[in-house]
Amino acid sequence: MNTGTALLQRHVTKLIGVLQDTTNEELYKQSLDSYDLSNPEELKYYVDDKTTYETIKLAKGYDLTSAEYLYVFEEVQPTIRCMNENEYINKDSDAYDECKVKYDEQVSFLKDFDWKKLIENKKEETKEEIEGVNTLLELGQLKKEDADKQLKVLNLELDVLDYRLKHEIPIDESSTSLNLNSYPSVYASYLDLDNEKNLIKYEEKLTKQEVEENYFILKYKFDHELFKKDKNVALIGGNVAESILGVFKGGTMTILFLLLIAGGIVAEEYNKGTIKQLLLKPYTRTKILTSKILAVLVTFTLFMFVYALMTGLINGIIFGEFKSIFEPVLVYDFNKEAVVEINLFIRCCQLFLAVLPMFLILLGVSIMVSVITTNTSVALIVPLIITIISPIISAFAKGKIFAFIPTMCWNLMDFLDGGLPLFEHSKLAISLAVDGITIFILFAIAYAVFKRKDIKNQ
Repeated sequence: MNTGTALLQRHVTKLIGVLQDTTNEELYKQSLDSYDLSNPEELKYYVDDKTTYETIKLAKGYDLTSAEYLYVFEEVQPTIRCMNENEYINKDSDAYDECKVKYDEQVSFLKDFDWKKLIENKKEETKEEIEGVNTLLELGQLKKEDADKQLKVLNLELDVLDYRLKHEIPIDESSTSLNLNSYPSVYASYLDLDNEKNLIKYEEKLTKQEVEENYFILKYKFDHELFKKDKNVALIGGNVAESILGVFKGGTMTILFLLLIAGGIVAEEYNKGTIKQLLLKPYTRTKILTSKILAVLVTFTLFMFVYALMTGLINGIIFGEFKSIFEPVLVYDFNKEAVVEINLFIRCCQLFLAVLPMFLILLGVSIMVSVITTNTSVALIVPLIITIISPIISAFAKGKIFAFIPTMCWNLMDFLDGGLPLFEHSKLAISLAVDGITIFILFAIAYAVFKRKDIKNQ
């Protein structure tokens, strides 16, 4: 990344932080004067707001993704709350003084912040927890099975802390740090899965699948040391590769663009009267409509890839991590029961093909309505309504009959990696058949109407 891009990235991050902190600080400051401290109920809210206000003031000036910022909210904020509760609610001066001593120590540590020391402290705490589990096991107060699970997770936490020290990854809000934080908890969830249990409910099977996928991908990244230090803001932008992949999953923006160009490509010819000149050319109506459909598909495909490129570029400038574009995408293959590395471009193409039936069905609806009504607005609204009600149908889908509804079949992403589809009765063969029949019927109607359309009054 060049110097100009790096400066822009830091400037944007700082600007977001300044705006957020300033706004919140002023809001909480104003609210403090509105409480009646003689009212016990209002006093509780006063303590909440005062704690938040003082925390924001203390965190002000630190980068939103920094280890210091996280330290203030995770470590110092509870101490600030302790002080305020004992001063205003409990009226306990001794307890307040104890909290104040701890607060002063934390603020002093914050001035000469050493994230490595924090990690070393966490390592010592984790080792004490391990000793505690072993003691309970020896005393017979903990089952061996439960102790083994706890020890596995605690030892993994130690490994993660050592990994942070080795690769210079502080505990902050970067995507790398957040993923590392989640690894032990995901491992704990994985250990809780009873592989011998005969799962009856489909929702349980889906949960098991999700836990396995998350765990094995995190394990692969950890074992192959793919977690690297970065400043990517996962809570805001996601990494660049993920933002690019998101474009090919059939988002709102891509659907709207498709409908905007598809809805008017035929209807506008009738509305402007240019359809007469078009039909005077030495081409059959079938060729004319086909050329328009192909024009939409080519334009839309180009838009998808340009939109993905622009999305990656913008995210790369603001949040960094351009390198992820050149790194393989990690996917858990349920058929192979292993994590596989896939080229980013190939994965984008896979996702595009998986949602292509949805695009073709919506295109078919739009073209058909456009030909029948010659109304651009209606040709846009009808497929848009179908898109909106699609998740509602999915939410209420229960019986096998729903597996034959086009909106339940048009997204094939669930079948990409051999996992279970979200809808229990979905089958790849059925989905492909329903998609093919639906697309054929929609375009067949569009061609039939267009070939017989009267243009005398156009």
